[in-house]
Amino acid sequence: MTNEAGGDAPERDPDLAVVVLSYGPRPTLVGAVRSLLTQDDRTEIVVVHSGGGELPDALVSQPRVQVVVSPDRLLPGAARNLGIASTRAAFVAFLADDCLASPGWVRHRVSLHRAGVSAVASALTCHKPRSPIALAAHLSLYFRRMPGADPALALRYGVSYTRALFERYGVFRDDLESGEDTEFNQRLAAHDAPAWAPEVVTVHIGPETLPAFFQAQWRRGQRMAIAWRALGAYSPTKVAGNALSRTATILNEMWRVVESRAFGVAILSVPLIVCGNIMYACGALAARTRS
Repeated sequence: MTNEAGGDAPERDPDLAVVVLSYGPRPTLVGAVRSLLTQDDRTEIVVVHSGGGELPDALVSQPRVQVVVSPDRLLPGAARNLGIASTRAAFVAFLADDCLASPGWVRHRVSLHRAGVSAVASALTCHKPRSPIALAAHLSLYFRRMPGADPALALRYGVSYTRALFERYGVFRDDLESGEDTEFNQRLAAHDAPAWAPEVVTVHIGPETLPAFFQAQWRRGQRMAIAWRALGAYSPTKVAGNALSRTATILNEMWRVVESRAFGVAILSVPLIVCGNIMYACGALAARTRS
């Protein structure tokens, strides 16, 4: 772009800052950042990394990416808060290092924020929807975050926020292993609550093998039980019971959110979903012995 004098006009500052949450040596990190660099709209990108592991040279040397490294492990809320403090754009989004931003991810968010939406919640899709294991792993956790979810039932996560909300409500709790976004969103007044935006699509790179799937379910069940107990909401036993009881809901709702051409894969994923939720419940029960 050139100005009237014939010189290059300065680029306007990005409207959206994206904080990439990175923990340990994750091979998917470069792909997560690349998915932001290839968006139609420029973004302010900061990678907040903790937990050790060398960052790829291609990432460290990328001029459009700011890298903030903590020598100590940061829990998710602390990493989010450091990213907020390290950026200045009017709107702030977050992307986990095992996720990819689909085309239009930035543009749709910014459009909604400019229209007056304080918080924008995104949809989440499976990276390998033709794999029964990958699809089972995704449906077990995210069936109410997929683009086809009933808007009345869709879970509002993957949220970007108007920066002013952090001045009004404070920032994320930094002492929770999981659920820091749930706790923050619960503080928001009704007019600032996240709006469901299925056109904003994030791709989650989940487990692809049975051992990885079952291990992930166990760990997530344990983390969520600890988080809910810390929030004073549910006991580990209640979290375990909820995991088992929602199996029927998943099996009923999955046909709404899975594309018709993937119904065959979905049928194969059914027993895996059942087993995965049992592992989740076992992980939650194991949290009873953790302080």
